[in-house]
Parts: sequence; C-alpha cells; structure tokens
Amino acid sequence: MRAVVDTNVVAYLLLQTEPFAEQCEAFWREVEEPIAPASWEAELVNVLWLAARKKVLPMDEALDLLSSVEWLGIRSVAVSELWHGALIRAYTSGIAAYDALFVELAETEALPLVTFDQGIIKAFPSVAMRPSELMKS
Repeated sequence: MRAVVDTNVVAYLLLQTEPFAEQCEAFWREVEEPIAPASWEAELVNVLWLAARKKVLPMDEALDLLSSVEWLGIRSVAVSELWHGALIRAYTSGIAAYDALFVELAETEALPLVTFDQGIIKAFPSVAMRPSELMKS
C-alpha cells in the first residue's frame, strides 16, 4: 500500500499518543511506500521539541526518536514541487498552507492521505482519512 502520511501520524506513533497509537501501529505494519512533503521533517522536529519542552519526554529520548525515524522509510517530496497547488488549495478550502501541501501531494500522486486532522478530513473527504479508515478499504 502507498499513502501520503501526515506528520501527526508519525508523531503519534513515535510518542505512542493515545488513543491514536494503535491505529498508527497497524498502519505502519501495512504501508509499503509512505510519502510526504519534505516539510514533515521540520514539523516533526517541532513536535519533539515541544514534547521535550513540556516534559512529556526527556530531551535525550526526543533526540533518539528523531534518529529513529529513518526506519519509517518516508520518501520526502520537495515543497517547491507542491507549493503552487497547495497555495490554491489552502486559499479555496481555508486550511493552512502547510496542511495543503499534504493534500496537494495526495492529489498529485493519486494516493490517499492518512491524517488525524479533522479539518483536512472535512475539507478533503475524497482523499483524506484516518489510518483506520484506509485499513478498511
């Protein structure tokens, strides 16, 4: 299975965030070719920084998690390949441009977008879904 992966799916897996961790684990067992805009890397660094800052986990664990993401095998696509379409999608839908990058990639690649972001799912129900919904199809 190929899919575009939102940063929140990666973060919830790494941080074992409930009630999402089980869905994320099931998804990662099945996905063979995850893909995301390259911006996911900066978003993940920010999530881990915030988790360490809020004492959700120690900084050394945040660094270990960051070092471990390579095993996920996410293919990063340059933002510059997506930004024109993402800007239009953001403008017309009202979602943030950084979220629209994921939608643009999903639409361009004709792939589902797995996310827990309800705003994205509501704005783009034909492409965006929770991991559990993708696993049903």
